[in-house]
Amino acid sequence: MLILLTLISVIGISIGSYTFFHRAASQQVYVYKCGIIDYKPMSLTEFCADAGAGVAQIEWETWAASGATGVGQYAINICNPSCAGGKWKYADVKVALSKTVHEKGKKVLSRIDIVTVDGKNLPQSTSPKLGWDLGLAR
Repeated sequence: MLILLTLISVIGISIGSYTFFHRAASQQVYVYKCGIIDYKPMSLTEFCADAGAGVAQIEWETWAASGATGVGQYAINICNPSCAGGKWKYADVKVALSKTVHEKGKKVLSRIDIVTVDGKNLPQSTSPKLGWDLGLAR
């Protein structure tokens, strides 16, 4: 009887473990980050070549294939007098990722949209909102 109970427990644990790991691997969601596929990055840049604008210090609140949300800090280099010596401007923003695509068997979020927390315009912009396609390494 003890052997039968042990066998049933081992089989149950094995099936449960397989189901957990299979779901974790197949339901994982990623995001494009400058040409690579990443998981919950703390920063996303608008221009990969110079990283002169983007969102940093991202704290994700939700993360799913349907999209992700969080908060972070938008930063842009004013490039005055030059980009190397330019000053940075910042704004607290809400972050939303959307547009799930499939690449290499993975679900990848491919669009970012941000909006200022205080409703004021983003630095160097006439709007409190900004968005771009993350799938295009610009």
